[in-house]
Parts: sequence; C-alpha cells; structure tokens
Amino acid sequence: MNKFAGKTALITGASSGIGESITHQLAKAGANLILVARREDKLQILKDTLEPEFGITVTVISHDLAVDGSGQALYEKTKALHLHVDILINNAGYAKHGPFHDTPLETHLHMMHLLTTTFTELTYLYTADMKQKGSGYVLLVASIAGFMPIPQFSTYAASKAFVLSLGESLNKELSAFGINVTTLCPGGTATEFMDISGQEISGMRRHAIMTSDAVAKSGLRAMAKGNAVNVPGILYKLSMAGLRVVPRNLQALIGEAATK
Repeated sequence: MNKFAGKTALITGASSGIGESITHQLAKAGANLILVARREDKLQILKDTLEPEFGITVTVISHDLAVDGSGQALYEKTKALHLHVDILINNAGYAKHGPFHDTPLETHLHMMHLLTTTFTELTYLYTADMKQKGSGYVLLVASIAGFMPIPQFSTYAASKAFVLSLGESLNKELSAFGINVTTLCPGGTATEFMDISGQEISGMRRHAIMTSDAVAKSGLRAMAKGNAVNVPGILYKLSMAGLRVVPRNLQALIGEAATK
C-alpha cells in the first residue's frame, strides 16, 4: 500500500460503503484524495476528519454521475482545479431488486448509465492522461453478479458483466503503458447498498456477508499488484471458480437462489 503514498486518488461513490472504506484505506496509505458523491455533507465530514489525521489534502466534489455527460463534466472539474489523478476508483453505483417489469424503465436506464456509460467515460478520460505519464492505477468496482445471469437483478448483473469484461480487457491493453487496471468483484457486503436495492438477506447468505473494510483492503492490494480480477473472501473465490463449469441455464437458477 506504500505504493500509493503521495499520489492523488479520485474515488466515486466515496460517501458510504466500499467507497468510504477505500477512502480511509488510501488516506492511511498517504494518498491525497478527490472525493466524489452527491452528498456533499458526508464528503465534508470525511475531509474534516482525514486531513488532520493523516496530513493529506482532500478535495470534495459534489457531483451526480448518473446524468448524460457527467463523466466528462467531472473530468473538466478536476482539470479546472489543476488536479492530476494517479489512481481512479470507479465505484459509484446502486441496484434494484425485483421482477424486471416491476421496476420502471427509467430506473433501468438510469442504473445502466451510471454503471456502464459513466464508468467508461471516466476510465477513458483519466487513463488517457495516465498513458501520457506512463503510470497509473484503476480499480473498477463490479460484483460477483457480473459472472452469472441473476433473475430479479437482471439489469444490474448485466451492467456488472460489462464492467468485468471492460476491466479484464483494459488490464491487458493498458499494462503496456504502466497502468494497473483491476476489477473488484465483491459478494455480499454490509453497506447501505443492500438497503437501497430492496433485497432481503436471509439464511446462509447472512453468514457470508463481508465488511466493506475487508473488501476495500482486498481490492487495493490486488490493484497494487496489478491483478486483473479480485474476488474478496475465500467462499466467494471458490464459488466463482466452481461456476465456470456450470452450464449457463443452471447459472441462472443458482443466481436466483443466491438472492433469496
């Protein structure tokens, strides 16, 4: 983690959950931070806490990443502030659980824009700068949902499959330019994300839930090493490895059962 000392990290979705945990981990490692989320009050609390504790510089940017052109707009904001991003943490996102047609079309499109279009925008713009410098780190936060079809989470799972494929491709493509691209694929994580999704957690799944701090540490270690994909937790690692030999139609049944 000492690889990150003195570097500048931009973290989207920094106000809670995995994003907030990554924020604390990078501050501890000595990185300067650009915190991005809609809730400016929560970001300001982080800034007021982390700057004196770790002697770093924290910049707060309140920004909605789910609207057209939001990635480009954020990039231009950081340029106007003369901020040079060495580490991109592409983390902002949410999900809705339930039957496909019970969720309004607008919600599906809104979610897809945030999870695919904005992810691509930010990755494209900031890695272009990293290529010029010959170094950089990118963490794309996906999910184990990206490995399989999941009824009741169809749009979210499809979007995370996109992120996973994008990340794996760029890990190979951009390594020649000194850029580490890692896709973080957590399983169940104790964050407010689950409250927003509307999913109820019961049975054995409750015992498999990881803390956001554990997920953040796993992802950052993998990014430092340049690993293509990181699945935190031995249970989830084994599950995803076993999934490779399961036919796709059975994967959908497994995915559906996993959400109950």
